Amino acid sequence: MAPKELSELTVFNRRKAHLLGQITRIRNSLENVDSPLNQVEIRTKLASLSEVKAKIDKLRTESYRVLSDEELMDFEASLDTMEVDADNLEVSLNTLLESSNVDTSELSVKNDFANYNVKLTSINLPEFSGQYINWLQFKSQFVSLIHDNACLSDSQKLYYLQSALKGHAKQLQTVNDSYSSLFEALEGRYENKRLIVNSHIAELLNRNKIKFESAFHLRSLIDSIQSHLRALKQLELEPNALCESMLIFVITQRLDDESRKQYEMELHSNDSPKWDNFLDFLIKRTQALENVQRNSSLKNKNEYSPKFRSFVVKSDEKPVRYVL
Repeated sequence: MAPKELSELTVFNRRKAHLLGQITRIRNSLENVDSPLNQVEIRTKLASLSEVKAKIDKLRTESYRVLSDEELMDFEASLDTMEVDADNLEVSLNTLLESSNVDTSELSVKNDFANYNVKLTSINLPEFSGQYINWLQFKSQFVSLIHDNACLSDSQKLYYLQSALKGHAKQLQTVNDSYSSLFEALEGRYENKRLIVNSHIAELLNRNKIKFESAFHLRSLIDSIQSHLRALKQLELEPNALCESMLIFVITQRLDDESRKQYEMELHSNDSPKWDNFLDFLIKRTQALENVQRNSSLKNKNEYSPKFRSFVVKSDEKPVRYVL
């Protein structure tokens, strides 16, 4: 007999439970007073936590495409709680790292990897596959965890960097086999401001149209837009009035018909709309749809819940419960 195929929601919940277990293990190691973490272990936990947060984001994105609005409501709420726990844990680990008074000389750190006394720890770093749009985020995380880590030799840093590279990035040719050579080659290839900017702009302009009213799709749209705009701001590109007007025009074309109609009704003059006002509309529209969908879900649940009535068949028997 073939095994019963699991529902998509069940699979998502199992993946979520696995990530929650990782967060719990990291928290337990932090709270274990009998075995306090050293600097290397703290950095390892931070790297693992970073990977967990990336997987939560990936799980959230996948759920938008697969789960129904009713299923997404509770599922996304649980992911939000996990993200808050992960963020708080990350703050605690960073605070502990900054306050740590470990004498690095006691770790017998040496430039020669063969004489290094601390066992090379397996750190699950974020991966980089050669997408320009992901380079600056990857570089920032790698520099924080590995590049600026005084406890690691160049040989170890090279090992970690090579382990993090995938796809086209892994095929990059260098002058020699040293860590500095590979890191500089990556910077030379991917730290291309023009291409990075173009990648973010393309993501803003090429979004698919939302086909029906959906709080989750609108929320995803808002998060994506704000993420790309923050990245562009970090690249010292501030939006002006022309850019805002163009972006508003493009985004309104991607809205579902009812949301677009509601936005047009919000405009009370023929002046060019402001970006902050447009974003405020999107947020309020999303919140309104979330409230409507939540109330509709509760109403449907109450309407279709089974009603029970008990009655006695014989005087000497216990009441028998029947579903009407």
